[in-house]
Amino acid sequence: MKSVEEVTAEVLQKIRPSLIESERLMRLANELLKTVRDLSNNYEGILDARLEGSVAKGTWIRGREEIDVFVQFSKDVDKDSLEKTILEIGNGVIKKFGGKTEVRYAEHPYVEGIISGVRVNIVACYKVECGMWLSAVDRTPYHTEYIKSKLTEALADEIRLMKSFMLGCGVYGAEIRIGGFSGYLAELLTINYGNFYNALKAASNWRPPIYVDIEGHYTDKREALEAFGRPHILVIDPVDKKRNVAAAITDTKLSEFILASKLFLDSPSEKFFYIPERTNGRIMMTEIRRALRGRCILGLRLKVQQKPPDVLWGEIKHTLKGICRALEYEGFKTFRYDAWSEGNMCIMLFELQELNLPTCYVHHGPPTYLANALEFVKKHSTAQDTVAGPWISGLRLYVLKSRAKTSVKDIIRMRLARGDVSVSAGLMEAVKHAKICKSNDELARLASKNISFRKFLFEFLEARPSFLTKHDQ
Repeated sequence: MKSVEEVTAEVLQKIRPSLIESERLMRLANELLKTVRDLSNNYEGILDARLEGSVAKGTWIRGREEIDVFVQFSKDVDKDSLEKTILEIGNGVIKKFGGKTEVRYAEHPYVEGIISGVRVNIVACYKVECGMWLSAVDRTPYHTEYIKSKLTEALADEIRLMKSFMLGCGVYGAEIRIGGFSGYLAELLTINYGNFYNALKAASNWRPPIYVDIEGHYTDKREALEAFGRPHILVIDPVDKKRNVAAAITDTKLSEFILASKLFLDSPSEKFFYIPERTNGRIMMTEIRRALRGRCILGLRLKVQQKPPDVLWGEIKHTLKGICRALEYEGFKTFRYDAWSEGNMCIMLFELQELNLPTCYVHHGPPTYLANALEFVKKHSTAQDTVAGPWISGLRLYVLKSRAKTSVKDIIRMRLARGDVSVSAGLMEAVKHAKICKSNDELARLASKNISFRKFLFEFLEARPSFLTKHDQ
């Protein structure tokens, strides 16, 4: 078995950009920056433009180059004018370089494009003093300067290892869909612990609540945790003591990172640093059908409107939980759930213990010594859906009831029709008109028509984080 040092040295050879690649990327970045500044001269209220993100810091990974140009506006510019101007500048710049533009959304809309194979983002922010934020992205220039002040060439490589490890383990990305670690957080953790190995060694021994405060903004852990409502992981932003950089991390992604750290230190391997090739390659439909055999999967296929990804995924995740609660209330045992979305289609999946409930179920009543015991007896003795009882067992009353509907498809359709499911308002109509699939053949047909959904379905059925996949062991 290779040592950690041997593995990380081999990985670095693959993920560290060469001098030629770095020079080529910086040349493009500086040309873009100059063009943005030139075009910005045509607008009032723009104070500066600067490179941000991993390119500005020198912490990017080969093959994942992304250039972020931030246009800094005066705080006197209103939000509508800022958004209109950045769209005009972004579209103009990217088209000038021969790229195709697409509007993306964070707190403000921004323009994204691909130029010479490199993803480019033209983003607006306000130029404000530290702590006087008018929007979330106003911190970014301060983040860049803070990381650059701590960096050495060796530490930049350690950060690359951390980002690659998080990517390979499926915990990288702070967007709601993923709920993982941001690039900035990966940088801070590496800086805090000194290098990649020390950070993983610490993470392998983490027990929530985890606390990191590089600049010592708080006197102790208790004070900080109380200020933030005792989250499971709290990483104080060095440039903003009121911000938890780790706020986006779900308990699942936190746990996955801790376990991946333990496994890597126990058995170092390059597999932890790369997205498994198996799920990037072609997944045969025979494998999908084999994995579906004997499983009880409920699928909801709905049409969704185009909206910012974080908005859509916030609605999807809220709706998944609401449907799960409704299923559990009706008596279905839900093992797990997840969703896939592409374009205007979303498919929600729920793995259940069964797709059809028994025709009868036991309804628990109150203890006989309580005042409402008599009311329970009167209500259920003559009820049409009472099959047997009420009877007494121990201290409590019970009654056997019949179900009008037993199929999960019929039950969920009934509850949706009467609005008896906690669904995000933005998805209410879409869910009401959703196509409900409870046949594995239906899911297989959908997978046969869409490679992206096929990959998602395979991973859902396999039910393992990427660093635990069978084919990589």
